[in-house]
Amino acid sequence: MRWLIPRLSEFQDRQPEIDLHLSVGGGGFDFARDRITLAIRRLDFAIDGNWQVERLIEEEVGPVMHPAMADRFAAGGYVALAAKTRPDAWQKWSAAHPDAPKPRSTRFLDHHFLMAEAAAGGLGVAMCPKIIALDDIRKGGLAAPLGFQPNGSHYGIIRSALAKKTAGIDQFVSWLLAAIHEDFYVAS
Repeated sequence: MRWLIPRLSEFQDRQPEIDLHLSVGGGGFDFARDRITLAIRRLDFAIDGNWQVERLIEEEVGPVMHPAMADRFAAGGYVALAAKTRPDAWQKWSAAHPDAPKPRSTRFLDHHFLMAEAAAGGLGVAMCPKIIALDDIRKGGLAAPLGFQPNGSHYGIIRSALAKKTAGIDQFVSWLLAAIHEDFYVAS
């Protein structure tokens, strides 16, 4: 949502007749119970064999912080910001980067977008997905001095059988794929 919402006006300007309803969620869901036609999710849960799944982008993660914290991060002893939804993200990243500066403590927040806000506010260093931090990095509100590395997971579009019969789904998916391509493969 943090990446998608700032870009939605472009789609809505092109296709004003298509009504989108957004809701936040992660992990498993039920199309009928949750009354959804299309889901954009991190593909880290069991996928029903009847669903049509299309990968959007590989998730990349890395430490992000307010630019003024770069020296403190480099020296180590900073506060690591972690999301309760992925409590082992710092451990996994640290294991893959044994020479990286170590935090003095870890503070857990409920979700990644809260981590990004806390990092931008100078409260610590967030282990953040690139897709969440990208706009703030481009605006200079966050820095990612060690860049981002793939963590083995992907984001994808999941369609129900009803999606084939719902007007506007194909246009939205085509627009979304083009926006991701432009932002992550052309602009990077």
